Amino acid sequence: MGFIHGCMLDAKKDISVRFDNDKSRFLEVWDIIDKRWDNKLKTALHMAGYYLNPYYYYPNKLDIEIDGSFKEGLITCISKMVEDPIMQEEILDEIDHYQEGIWSFGRDIAVRQRKNKKFDPAKWWMNHGTSAPKLRNLAARILGLTCSSSACERNWSVFDQVHTKRRSRILHDKMSDLVFIKFNSKLKDKKLNKRKDPIEKQVVDVLEDDENEWITSVVPNGDEEQGTSTINPLKRKRGVYGKKKKMIPVTPQEDLLSASESDDDEDTDMSSGSDM
Repeated sequence: MGFIHGCMLDAKKDISVRFDNDKSRFLEVWDIIDKRWDNKLKTALHMAGYYLNPYYYYPNKLDIEIDGSFKEGLITCISKMVEDPIMQEEILDEIDHYQEGIWSFGRDIAVRQRKNKKFDPAKWWMNHGTSAPKLRNLAARILGLTCSSSACERNWSVFDQVHTKRRSRILHDKMSDLVFIKFNSKLKDKKLNKRKDPIEKQVVDVLEDDENEWITSVVPNGDEEQGTSTINPLKRKRGVYGKKKKMIPVTPQEDLLSASESDDDEDTDMSSGSDM
């Protein structure tokens, strides 16, 4: 998390060099990158990771402090990740030590290690952030995060629950709103159960959750309680029934002949039984 924002900036610089620093040529490519970057990769967490990474912060300290968005992202993370207001103020006071590079941040070994891009910034904070212990714990949490697509995969599973064959004509905006509500309801439940004892936590299936009925259009345990079962008409197979047999009309004379033949058969069976 501490390198993704800086790597994007380095990539943009390399692109401008490839176009001979001609703005009329590389700005079009930058616009394509910024359109996706501003929407996905300019969150408070990314900005805080760039601010707390000493490899990027100290060489670009003046530009980062003038910008202000990086410091704002860090304060946003502090307000969300730390609930105690007193600890929040203590963390803000410890930021001055990091900005000025004094105390444990100003040691020769700390300055030498922060210039190496292959180092781990989270371990750097654990080793050299002893003069700011509360900020050190927060920085280790942020810089220890990894960037992955697991959140997108969770959204895809929610899309599968919302966008079904019966609801295939749902509009894209409405479907996105339903997925947003569904995914955030799961995050809310996860936050509420975070402080509970693991034994007391309720693990509820998605289809059995009463709050998701209007989203997934699945009635939770509606048929099981009544002891009945329903068959989805969309999954009914065709061609399972055989062809209807044609009925041949029978005349009264044929009916009498068949009756007499059946009587003869019974008489022969009785006679054979008596011989035995």
